[in-house]
Amino acid sequence: MNRLLRGLVIAACCTMVGTASAGVNIIYPISGGTYPITNPAPGKLRSAYFTTSFGVTCGGGAHNVKWGVDKTQLGSARFYDQLSEQQVWKLPGGGHLFWVDAGRCGAAKVEFKIGN
Repeated sequence: MNRLLRGLVIAACCTMVGTASAGVNIIYPISGGTYPITNPAPGKLRSAYFTTSFGVTCGGGAHNVKWGVDKTQLGSARFYDQLSEQQVWKLPGGGHLFWVDAGRCGAAKVEFKIGN
C-alpha cells in the first residue's frame, strides 16, 4: 500500500510539472468585448485610450515575444521563463485584433471593439 501511494504521488507531481506552463495568456481585452465599458453604452467613438494586458510563461532559457493591434506590431521583448506586460494605447473606433506571438512558447489573439 505504501509503494502504491508513493507511486501515485510521484505520478501526480510529474504530471503537474509537465502542465505548469500556461504559454500565452491575454488577460485584457476580453474576446468579443466592446470598450470602454460604460452604462449606457458609449455609442460610436472616433478614438479611445485602451489598456492591453498579457502574460507569457515558457521555461528553458531566453525567448522572444512580440505583440500588436491589427497589422501593427506595438512592442517586443526578450525574457526568461515569465513576462507580464500592460500598456495603454489610443485606438480609433471600430473593430480591432490584439495579438501576442511568443514563437514556440505559443500565440494568442482576441477581437474586440472600441465604441458600438
